[in-house]
Amino acid sequence: MEDEMSNEIMKKLPSDIRVNNISAIFSLLFPTKQMPRVELGNKIGLSRMATSEVTGEMIRDHILREVGDDDREGRGKRSKVLAIDTSYWRVIALDLTDSYAFKGAIMDLCGSIIKRIEVSSTNSSEEKVAKIIELYKSLSSATERNILGIGVALAGIVNEEGTVVKSVRLDWTDFPIKKIIEEATGIPTIVSHDTSVSLVAERFFGRATQNSMLITVGGGVGASLYINDKIVTGSTFSAGEIGHIIVDPEGEMCGCGRKGCVESMISEPILRNRIAKNPLDRENILRDAGRTLGRIMSVPVGLLNLHDVAIYGASDIVCNCFLEGIREEFHNNISNGYCEPPIVYRCSQGEDLVLRGQGVEVIRRMVPLIHREGIVAKK
Repeated sequence: MEDEMSNEIMKKLPSDIRVNNISAIFSLLFPTKQMPRVELGNKIGLSRMATSEVTGEMIRDHILREVGDDDREGRGKRSKVLAIDTSYWRVIALDLTDSYAFKGAIMDLCGSIIKRIEVSSTNSSEEKVAKIIELYKSLSSATERNILGIGVALAGIVNEEGTVVKSVRLDWTDFPIKKIIEEATGIPTIVSHDTSVSLVAERFFGRATQNSMLITVGGGVGASLYINDKIVTGSTFSAGEIGHIIVDPEGEMCGCGRKGCVESMISEPILRNRIAKNPLDRENILRDAGRTLGRIMSVPVGLLNLHDVAIYGASDIVCNCFLEGIREEFHNNISNGYCEPPIVYRCSQGEDLVLRGQGVEVIRRMVPLIHREGIVAKK
């Protein structure tokens, strides 16, 4: 009970209230909206004076900019129209999901990519870290703007401290990558699961809503989940790790050594192998794979009452017949008198999906802290 009371008191601290107000205003404008100052205040329940104070601080911190006067008719002084300032801060996003190359990008506060660079990957952990720092330095030297933070996306389980609990692809176990990068650069760093930030990108630049799921079908199969506009990470930070859940104990042998895992049934290499053996039956193979995925995911999708499900993968695999198979199973298994199946569509964000999502994650988490944490420009 005492802890609960302490938490409530902490929630009401002025600094936290200010951070929440900054976050709310930024969210209303992100990524490219414009809105009069008075309307922003009305939407989050602030007085005119409080709105002016908060937005004034955000302008001084180069988070917002004035873009003109409100053109609506009426008496009194016209309210200034505000938008996100893209001229001052930059974030650096790093994508470590590729086995052969690490990718990086410089982004502005609207999540637009300014510059993109790749460096070849390597095998040893020490060399990987050296490549990551090399990539950061190449990106930071390519901009004269001020770097707000670094974001790192990778395939694996990442805890709250930014330690990689396990990444098979990078061959890291309990690897403190956040600490290593921050010590090497002096820049606040956020480390995330690649599939989770892919859904973040789809949420802000695509069609995903506040209650949605993204399923990736590639070398493996994974998922990420938005519930009430928050990414779900799970109790051990492994929410969405569905690839090695057994759905058919008598099924095909999986690379993990067990039978009937999701990956052994519908991953891209498995499907390509089936198609290569019987190319004339391609559409049926992909439709059946879609049905399998639809059956597997019907229970969690129905349980959570999701609005939409995005599928990300190669266009010749995640094609119309694959999507139709999923839709058929969702309709058969979820539809009833009070619940409709979710919208199913192909995510079409392109190859920079992970970079953009990781950049957005850094922006949305770091922007509200600029004033409170005294973040200053660093190169």
